[in-house]
Amino acid sequence: MWPFTKTDAPVELQGPEIPAITGYANERLSIPFILRAPLLLTSSFVLGFSLGAVHGAPMAAYRYRAENAHRLPTTQTGWYLYHKSKNYHSIVGGVKEGVKLGGALCGWATIFMCCEELVDRSRERLFAKDDDEVASGQRDAASTVVAAMSAAGIYSWKNGLDNFTSARMAKTALKYSLLYGLVQDFAATLRGNKPAYIDWTLRNAFGGHLSIEP
Repeated sequence: MWPFTKTDAPVELQGPEIPAITGYANERLSIPFILRAPLLLTSSFVLGFSLGAVHGAPMAAYRYRAENAHRLPTTQTGWYLYHKSKNYHSIVGGVKEGVKLGGALCGWATIFMCCEELVDRSRERLFAKDDDEVASGQRDAASTVVAAMSAAGIYSWKNGLDNFTSARMAKTALKYSLLYGLVQDFAATLRGNKPAYIDWTLRNAFGGHLSIEP
Protein backbone atom coordinates (compact mmCIF):
# COMPACT_ATOMS: atom_id res chain seq x y z
CA MET A 1 0.00 0.00 0.00
CA TRP A 2 1.03 3.62 -0.44
CA PRO A 3 2.95 4.47 2.75
CA PHE A 4 1.63 8.04 3.08
CA THR A 5 -1.54 8.70 5.05
CA LYS A 6 -3.31 11.96 5.77
CA THR A 7 -2.75 13.30 9.28
CA ASP A 8 -2.72 16.65 11.03
CA ALA A 9 0.81 16.14 12.33
CA PRO A 10 3.80 17.79 10.64
CA VAL A 11 6.17 15.82 8.47
CA GLU A 12 8.54 13.62 10.44
CA LEU A 13 10.94 11.25 8.75
CA GLN A 14 12.05 8.32 10.85
CA GLY A 15 15.31 6.81 9.64
CA PRO A 16 18.47 5.25 10.96
CA GLU A 17 20.50 7.66 13.03
CA ILE A 18 24.28 7.59 13.13
CA PRO A 19 25.78 8.91 16.35
CA ALA A 20 27.82 12.09 16.10
CA ILE A 21 31.59 11.69 16.08
CA THR A 22 32.26 14.20 18.85
CA GLY A 23 28.80 15.32 19.94
CA TYR A 24 28.84 18.73 18.19
CA ALA A 25 25.57 18.44 16.27
CA ASN A 26 25.72 21.84 14.55
CA GLU A 27 29.23 21.38 13.16
CA ARG A 28 30.36 19.85 9.91
CA LEU A 29 31.04 16.13 10.37
CA SER A 30 30.19 16.78 14.06
CA ILE A 31 33.74 18.11 14.50
CA PRO A 32 34.31 21.72 15.65
CA PHE A 33 36.39 24.00 13.47
CA ILE A 34 39.30 24.10 15.90
CA LEU A 35 39.68 20.31 15.58
CA ARG A 36 38.60 19.98 11.95
CA ALA A 37 41.17 22.50 10.69
CA PRO A 38 44.29 20.54 11.73
CA LEU A 39 42.82 17.34 10.27
CA LEU A 40 42.12 18.97 6.91
CA LEU A 41 45.48 20.75 6.75
CA THR A 42 47.41 17.63 7.70
CA SER A 43 45.59 15.44 5.19
CA SER A 44 46.01 18.02 2.41
CA PHE A 45 49.73 18.38 3.11
CA VAL A 46 50.24 14.60 3.18
CA LEU A 47 48.35 14.23 -0.10
CA GLY A 48 50.29 17.06 -1.74
CA PHE A 49 53.60 15.76 -0.45
CA SER A 50 52.86 12.27 -1.79
CA LEU A 51 51.90 13.55 -5.24
CA GLY A 52 54.89 15.91 -5.35
CA ALA A 53 57.35 13.22 -4.27
CA VAL A 54 56.03 10.74 -6.83
CA HIS A 55 56.45 13.35 -9.57
CA GLY A 56 59.63 15.02 -8.33
CA ALA A 57 61.78 11.95 -7.67
CA PRO A 58 61.87 10.58 -11.24
CA MET A 59 62.18 14.10 -12.69
CA ALA A 60 65.28 14.71 -10.54
CA ALA A 61 66.74 11.40 -11.65
CA TYR A 62 66.14 12.24 -15.33
CA ARG A 63 67.72 15.65 -14.80
CA TYR A 64 70.80 14.09 -13.21
CA ARG A 65 71.17 11.66 -16.10
CA ALA A 66 70.85 14.47 -18.64
CA GLU A 67 73.39 16.66 -16.85
CA ASN A 68 75.92 13.82 -16.67
CA ALA A 69 75.30 12.17 -20.05
CA HIS A 70 78.60 13.52 -21.39
CA ARG A 71 80.71 12.02 -18.60
CA LEU A 72 79.43 8.52 -17.98
CA PRO A 73 81.67 6.32 -15.80
CA THR A 74 83.76 3.60 -17.35
CA THR A 75 84.52 1.44 -14.33
CA GLN A 76 82.42 -0.67 -11.99
CA THR A 77 83.24 1.60 -9.07
CA GLY A 78 82.35 4.62 -11.15
CA TRP A 79 78.93 3.16 -12.05
CA TYR A 80 78.30 2.38 -8.39
CA LEU A 81 79.03 5.97 -7.39
CA TYR A 82 77.01 7.23 -10.36
CA HIS A 83 73.85 5.34 -9.32
CA LYS A 84 74.39 6.23 -5.68
CA SER A 85 74.59 9.92 -6.55
CA LYS A 86 71.59 9.61 -8.87
CA ASN A 87 69.50 8.03 -6.13
CA TYR A 88 70.53 10.78 -3.73
CA HIS A 89 69.46 13.49 -6.18
CA SER A 90 66.22 11.61 -6.79
CA ILE A 91 65.37 11.51 -3.08
CA VAL A 92 66.26 15.15 -2.52
CA GLY A 93 64.29 16.21 -5.59
CA GLY A 94 61.27 14.19 -4.47
CA VAL A 95 61.34 15.70 -0.98
CA LYS A 96 61.69 19.25 -2.34
CA GLU A 97 58.84 18.82 -4.80
CA GLY A 98 56.73 17.09 -2.14
CA VAL A 99 57.18 19.91 0.37
CA LYS A 100 56.50 22.49 -2.34
CA LEU A 101 53.28 20.88 -3.58
CA GLY A 102 52.20 19.88 -0.06
CA GLY A 103 52.60 23.46 1.17
CA ALA A 104 50.70 24.84 -1.83
CA LEU A 105 47.85 22.37 -1.43
CA CYS A 106 47.74 23.05 2.31
CA GLY A 107 47.50 26.78 1.62
CA TRP A 108 44.62 26.45 -0.83
CA ALA A 109 42.86 24.04 1.53
CA THR A 110 43.17 26.71 4.23
CA ILE A 111 41.55 29.30 1.96
CA PHE A 112 38.71 26.91 1.11
CA MET A 113 38.17 25.92 4.74
CA CYS A 114 38.15 29.52 6.00
CA CYS A 115 35.74 30.61 3.26
CA GLU A 116 33.42 27.71 4.05
CA GLU A 117 33.44 28.48 7.78
CA LEU A 118 32.90 32.19 7.12
CA VAL A 119 29.88 31.51 4.91
CA ASP A 120 28.50 29.01 7.44
CA ARG A 121 28.71 31.46 10.33
CA SER A 122 27.36 34.34 8.26
CA ARG A 123 24.31 32.29 7.27
CA GLU A 124 23.77 31.15 10.86
CA ARG A 125 23.69 34.80 11.98
CA LEU A 126 21.61 35.96 9.03
CA PHE A 127 18.84 33.37 9.41
CA ALA A 128 18.78 33.36 13.22
CA LYS A 129 15.45 34.15 14.87
CA ASP A 130 15.01 36.74 17.58
CA ASP A 131 15.11 34.20 20.41
CA ASP A 132 18.07 32.26 18.99
CA GLU A 133 21.68 33.34 18.79
CA VAL A 134 22.33 31.35 15.60
CA ALA A 135 20.17 29.37 13.19
CA SER A 136 20.76 25.63 12.95
CA GLY A 137 20.87 23.66 9.71
CA GLN A 138 22.74 26.29 7.70
CA ARG A 139 25.95 24.29 7.24
CA ASP A 140 25.13 22.61 3.95
CA ALA A 141 26.31 22.15 0.37
CA ALA A 142 25.59 25.77 -0.57
CA SER A 143 28.38 27.05 1.68
CA THR A 144 30.75 24.40 0.29
CA VAL A 145 30.03 25.47 -3.30
CA VAL A 146 30.51 29.16 -2.49
CA ALA A 147 33.82 28.44 -0.76
CA ALA A 148 35.11 26.28 -3.61
CA MET A 149 34.12 28.81 -6.26
CA SER A 150 35.80 31.58 -4.26
CA ALA A 151 39.01 29.58 -3.94
CA ALA A 152 38.93 28.77 -7.67
CA GLY A 153 38.45 32.45 -8.50
CA ILE A 154 41.38 33.49 -6.29
CA TYR A 155 43.59 30.81 -7.86
CA SER A 156 42.66 31.89 -11.40
CA TRP A 157 43.32 35.55 -10.58
CA LYS A 158 46.64 34.86 -8.83
CA ASN A 159 47.99 32.73 -11.67
CA GLY A 160 46.66 34.95 -14.45
CA LEU A 161 44.65 32.22 -16.16
CA ASP A 162 42.76 33.01 -19.36
CA ASN A 163 38.97 33.08 -19.49
CA PHE A 164 38.63 29.58 -20.96
CA THR A 165 40.87 27.98 -18.32
CA SER A 166 39.19 29.95 -15.52
CA ALA A 167 35.76 28.83 -16.67
CA ARG A 168 36.88 25.21 -16.82
CA MET A 169 38.35 25.46 -13.33
CA ALA A 170 35.15 27.03 -12.02
CA LYS A 171 33.11 24.23 -13.59
CA THR A 172 35.35 21.60 -11.97
CA ALA A 173 35.16 23.35 -8.59
CA LEU A 174 31.37 23.52 -8.83
CA LYS A 175 31.02 19.85 -9.68
CA TYR A 176 33.27 18.43 -6.98
CA SER A 177 32.27 20.89 -4.26
CA LEU A 178 28.60 20.12 -4.84
CA LEU A 179 29.33 16.40 -4.58
CA TYR A 180 31.40 16.91 -1.43
CA GLY A 181 28.74 19.12 0.13
CA LEU A 182 25.91 16.69 -0.63
CA VAL A 183 27.88 13.85 0.93
CA GLN A 184 28.23 15.92 4.10
CA ASP A 185 24.52 16.75 4.05
CA PHE A 186 23.62 13.09 3.63
CA ALA A 187 25.80 12.13 6.58
CA ALA A 188 24.24 14.90 8.71
CA THR A 189 20.75 13.73 7.74
CA LEU A 190 21.51 10.17 8.79
CA ARG A 191 22.65 11.49 12.17
CA GLY A 192 19.32 13.27 12.63
CA ASN A 193 20.72 16.78 12.00
CA LYS A 194 19.07 17.58 8.67
CA PRO A 195 20.13 20.76 6.83
CA ALA A 196 17.47 23.46 6.80
CA TYR A 197 16.78 23.15 3.07
CA ILE A 198 15.69 19.52 3.49
CA ASP A 199 13.11 20.46 6.12
CA TRP A 200 11.94 23.34 3.93
CA THR A 201 11.59 21.03 0.91
CA LEU A 202 9.58 18.47 2.88
CA ARG A 203 7.25 21.10 4.31
CA ASN A 204 6.55 22.60 0.90
CA ALA A 205 6.32 19.27 -0.91
CA PHE A 206 3.85 17.65 1.50
CA GLY A 207 2.24 20.73 2.99
CA GLY A 208 3.11 19.65 6.52
CA HIS A 209 0.14 17.24 6.63
CA LEU A 210 1.79 13.95 5.83
CA SER A 211 3.54 11.46 8.04
CA ILE A 212 5.37 8.30 7.08
CA GLU A 213 4.16 5.19 8.80
CA PRO A 214 6.76 2.57 9.73
